[in-house]
Amino acid sequence: MRIRFAIALLLTLAACLPGRTPPEPTAEPGTPEFVEQQRAICEAEGGRFSPGPGGTTRVCFRTPEDANTFCTTGADCEGLCLARSRTCAPQVPLFGCHEAIMENGLRATICLD
Repeated sequence: MRIRFAIALLLTLAACLPGRTPPEPTAEPGTPEFVEQQRAICEAEGGRFSPGPGGTTRVCFRTPEDANTFCTTGADCEGLCLARSRTCAPQVPLFGCHEAIMENGLRATICLD
């Protein structure tokens, strides 16, 4: 059940990226074929399919085109605009807690685990 929730969460996060509609795996969720399809989709899009936090699930990590570029609000970045460095996040998703500058210019602590 936890793996299905994590997979659904990751697919939801990927769908939130601007201008991106991720392909959907066709295999039954939770099967080795499903995981293999996710890996293939991830790598075809230039991502790295690696263990996520806790090591129990696999996650597609991508380097956004705007990684490490200067930002003033979250609207400037594919991922987070990191408040401390004022740069776009070096990867998506960015696990852990990070102070980010939101689209409205306000700072917020964003946590993803």
